[in-house]
Amino acid sequence: MLLTISTSVEQPTADAYTYPNPIKYKAANYYSWGSCAYYAFNRRAQLGRHVSNQWGNAKNWAYNAQRNGYLVSRTPVKGAVMVSQTGYYGHVAVVEYKYSNGSIKISEMNYPRQGVKTYRYLTKTQASYYQYIY
Repeated sequence: MLLTISTSVEQPTADAYTYPNPIKYKAANYYSWGSCAYYAFNRRAQLGRHVSNQWGNAKNWAYNAQRNGYLVSRTPVKGAVMVSQTGYYGHVAVVEYKYSNGSIKISEMNYPRQGVKTYRYLTKTQASYYQYIY
């Protein structure tokens, strides 16, 4: 029996830039400094993919984004906001890379500490548990 080991290679798939972005400008960041929402708002602005400064706690972002005309899906793409609705506030992060094996690299803040930017890798299965705002 031949065992094949797959390594992560960036997948040249669609990214968030191919989808409509209803908010065309960066407003002031009203999210609490050091929170995941504060970071995701700023990171998306850096990418030219602005999001609202009034979506509330992270767990409400997918619902509010959809109400504002954003496409929300369970499929991660580069540049999308990843939304977790677990916990009291939920959590948001930004997809930095999607690999050919379906795993993703995310950037985030407030995981594990407030005000600290970190990176994590999620397997394809782990990534499927979240919603993504394009």
